[in-house]
Amino acid sequence: MTLEQFVKENITAFNAKPRGFKNSLFNEMQIKDYLKKRFREKCENEAFKEKILKDFANLSYQKSKIIDLANQEILYKNDLLHFLERQIFLDIFKGLDLEQLKDKSLTYIKQNTDELQFKFIQSKLSKILEKALFLASMDGFSANLLQINSGVMISNAGDSAEFLFVARAILAGFNASSVDVRSSRYDAIVDYNGTLLRIQIKGITGGLISFKDRDRGGQGIDYKHQSNQGKRITSKDCDIYAAVDKQVGICYLIPMSFADSFDDEKCAKVKLEQIKKYKENWDIIKQIATKKA
Repeated sequence: MTLEQFVKENITAFNAKPRGFKNSLFNEMQIKDYLKKRFREKCENEAFKEKILKDFANLSYQKSKIIDLANQEILYKNDLLHFLERQIFLDIFKGLDLEQLKDKSLTYIKQNTDELQFKFIQSKLSKILEKALFLASMDGFSANLLQINSGVMISNAGDSAEFLFVARAILAGFNASSVDVRSSRYDAIVDYNGTLLRIQIKGITGGLISFKDRDRGGQGIDYKHQSNQGKRITSKDCDIYAAVDKQVGICYLIPMSFADSFDDEKCAKVKLEQIKKYKENWDIIKQIATKKA
């Protein structure tokens, strides 16, 4: 059986549970790569893109219906989801005046703050709002525009989070550098007054973080075997866990004493609302370094 035949017969089951195909005739990554290539090729046809957008409109833009549309067209549901999100962002903001949206935001802020304080920051606030609204109109930073295969993109996305953090740390005034050793349990070093801090960096896109590594997967790898299970990240590995929002670059600087407080089950699904006090809290570096010195 060819990969094309296998996917055609199993697309409904695959979209329902991709991880269930880790040890099938064709594994999860092979199927995802095939479907990504298929989608990329189909999107070269403008008529196909128009049809997909029209079909989704006929489904009243219900996110729950995307999987049905993906199965119908033999596509991976997430590839289709990202395409639809990108197109609808463009369509919505094409009809909006960002300058007018910025002015409305300034008016709201003015009406709900001290007038003299508002006047003091008005010019700078106007400029940053203009940048923020433009980024929002693009659904954040551009991602995987070339539609490279899933395995490579996962690795590259991890690297991008590391570079984002190091760049942000340097911009914040710290001496920081990446650690170019893949086997290292930390990804960067930050120097604060001669005290070196080990930083573990993870990119995030959703509302959860995990203080565990990803499970190892791929062809020929038994992901259920203990040796391939993601390891717990603890204070033995690093001093700070930095969660970097790959969409907009926001950084959460989390002391490992906080990460260590979770049990092995709960540490894998920590909500962002639980770590909001660490959001853009660069003073954590100073605090941890002072304790460590």
